[in-house]
Amino acid sequence: MKRVLLPERANWQQAHQEIGFDYYNLPSRDGSMYWSEGVAYEFSLKQIEQLEDASNELHQMCLEVAGDMIQRGHYPEYFQIPPAAIPLIEHSWKNQAPMLYGRFDFAYDGQAIKMLEYNADTPTGLLEASVAQWHWIEQVENIANRDQFNSIHEKLIERWKQLYPARSRVHFAACQEAGREDWGNLEYLMDTAFQAGLNVSELSMENIGWNGTAFVDLHQQEIQHLFKLYPWEWIWEESFSQFLKPETEWIEPCWKMLLSNKALLIELWKRFPNHPLLLETHAYDAHAHYAGKWVRKPILAREGANIHILQNNVDCGAASGSFYFDDYDKYGYVMQRWVKTPLHEGMLPTLGLWMVGDECAGMSLREDVFDVIGNDAHFAAHYFVE
Repeated sequence: MKRVLLPERANWQQAHQEIGFDYYNLPSRDGSMYWSEGVAYEFSLKQIEQLEDASNELHQMCLEVAGDMIQRGHYPEYFQIPPAAIPLIEHSWKNQAPMLYGRFDFAYDGQAIKMLEYNADTPTGLLEASVAQWHWIEQVENIANRDQFNSIHEKLIERWKQLYPARSRVHFAACQEAGREDWGNLEYLMDTAFQAGLNVSELSMENIGWNGTAFVDLHQQEIQHLFKLYPWEWIWEESFSQFLKPETEWIEPCWKMLLSNKALLIELWKRFPNHPLLLETHAYDAHAHYAGKWVRKPILAREGANIHILQNNVDCGAASGSFYFDDYDKYGYVMQRWVKTPLHEGMLPTLGLWMVGDECAGMSLREDVFDVIGNDAHFAAHYFVE
């Protein structure tokens, strides 16, 4: 695994615009932009196979943990699951409510893989991972025998075909005030569903109505299948959550609440102690002694928020690149043992391994000068050589 610099492609900005990736130039705090043209990471085929196998193994481990929790009806307090959500979690699991996708975040030094977390409910970065970096690998020059671990687009289309018969209608929703990145991801997923032969409709979460018996869109059309780029923990805080019924299929399904919660890392460590793909993780206890270096993470947060580093029980303050957001404090924290990975020309990469259904479909990579990959980290393409 190495970081390489390459000539910029001609008209690469236009190429991004043409696929709807019009947020490629979102600013980062160092003055550059989100997409790093001319930067890529090189892997060997053996490394790609190692990462793919690890993702598939971890996904099955996560399903095993979730299935066991549901079977026993035991949801530890540190998950902070709303009691009203439990019936829908259990119903959606037992009735095999369909799931679409998710993304593991890995620390990787070229040999050892460590799972940082599983973004199993509302991961973004999908359009750039699938189409944008595939266009890059097709257009970049002077790399012999190159390929890319990336069948995300094709597998998403195939997955939609597995989930619903042709011409089924699927609604797609995100928060009205969400940024262009969220809506860009939503529109991309709509396009994959459309290419799979489904009918698609777009609306904001705020415009989902209730007609007394069912959720409806602005045309009073019943919503039977809804993809929401809106976290489940937020949904249960909305007044409309009282109307949630099993008859409406939400993607991701409600049982994904168990995988998108960093408390999952505690259960994984309990069930698979000292597993080589896992980092030791415990529920945060303010009175416990933590020897060595640890990371305190909120169980429900995004973009690297509210992360602190502790060294021998001393709070060293916020991790570089992290930011503070009040809402993420209220759910609780986990303590995850620090993993040190090498810098590449001063940049720290984090790998995103994308699951579509139950299979790993590709990889993306973000890098930054900070300890935490936040919302202004840089996206860098990847390739492998045999």
